[in-house]
Amino acid sequence: MADASQQDWVKRVLGIDIAGAPQSKGGGKLTPIWLDAKGAVDAGIGKLQDALRNADDEDPQQIAEFGLYGATQGETVRLMAALRDADGGGADASPKLLDAVHDYRDFLEGAPIVDLIEDNPFGVAVPLRKTLGAALAERERRAAA
Repeated sequence: MADASQQDWVKRVLGIDIAGAPQSKGGGKLTPIWLDAKGAVDAGIGKLQDALRNADDEDPQQIAEFGLYGATQGETVRLMAALRDADGGGADASPKLLDAVHDYRDFLEGAPIVDLIEDNPFGVAVPLRKTLGAALAERERRAAA
């Protein structure tokens, strides 16, 4: 479950109040599952950002400045919006959520930046595919239920 500081951040930055969101179809809110996985990944990303700030390459600077959000092409925003709709019980939430999950999975499986983050020369462990992939699989399972 996301802690209060994560919930406050999501509300402040994304305008989504996950603390009071109703239960979704399939048993339990979906957003906290994502936030828990994202929090675990963000810890590694934060360490990697510190190391990248000293790099002279422009691409790593994008990760250093914006974290995982900067590495995606809008998949994070679409996924958060779909999670919000699903947790809010929207009539067409499940298909949108499944589409957003598939898009994020495609990003994890195909974006070269994911390889660069996971296999970085700084010795920082950032298991994007393992951690976020597991959260996506859980959301996919619940959304299809």
